[in-house]
Amino acid sequence: MILSAAFIVFAGVAAVISASPSVSRRDEPNNISSPNLGYNELYRLQNQFYERFKYPNNVVEAHSINSSVFAENVQGRVSDTRNFQGRELNTEYIFGLFIPSDSVSIIGRPGDFEILQFAANQNIASASTRVNFTFPSFGGIHMPIVIDTWFTYNDKKEISQYDVVFRWFGYLLQNLLTSLDPDPVVGIKKATMALATSICTSEQTYCNGTNSQFGSQNECMTFLTQDIRLGQSFELGMNTLLCRSVHEVMIKYRPDVHCSHVGRDGGGMCDDSISYLEKANEAYYENSPWIPTVS
Repeated sequence: MILSAAFIVFAGVAAVISASPSVSRRDEPNNISSPNLGYNELYRLQNQFYERFKYPNNVVEAHSINSSVFAENVQGRVSDTRNFQGRELNTEYIFGLFIPSDSVSIIGRPGDFEILQFAANQNIASASTRVNFTFPSFGGIHMPIVIDTWFTYNDKKEISQYDVVFRWFGYLLQNLLTSLDPDPVVGIKKATMALATSICTSEQTYCNGTNSQFGSQNECMTFLTQDIRLGQSFELGMNTLLCRSVHEVMIKYRPDVHCSHVGRDGGGMCDDSISYLEKANEAYYENSPWIPTVS
């Protein structure tokens, strides 16, 4: 997942793939050959993605339910969280998560962007992009975020796979917390209470019947503020308050799917079941054409 050095390596890999018959590329899933889209088209698609990602365009994508940006069987992975499979789930998390909400959240609203680095070959695009975010829950402060991405595209020019890293996210989180109070201990306490209150309000409002996770607001608050940790920046997919805050925004869209993610066991999205070694050694993608295969 570590992409910071990928751009140095990528050009060399692309050159070898183009010039040497001894290096082959894996085909797209379902035996569909990888399209040769070319550098200019891949750069256009990169810009198109971020144009749709920025507010208010992301609202349109989120309401589409199944964004045409993604292939139906898209495989996605985002640093510090979990993996996302399929078009509908990716539409929710990549677009719906970043639209305006009444929830208190560490998630910001994306705005203008600048592609800082870009390398592309055939149907693969790799980039670093700086996106300007606004954080409504933190006094509306503005912060840039550098996002590293690997994309692959299918014949329909849909994203078939992506691997994403939010660079220096821990540093950003520290800035958000200290914006609440210059004393980091006080800032953490304020954030904990605000995030927990927001999550519990959403859970009590939208998670009814079999989707209910807690018997009362007080029970929910006790669990979120005393029984689990706030979490560090790399724990957005672990048994933390921060992880449940990420998933809270999705509750009102599909309670059957997302209510369990804020509950006690985390619903398979917020738990400590995945170790560091499992993350580092994970072989997630069915098709990884960015990895050279020497024959």
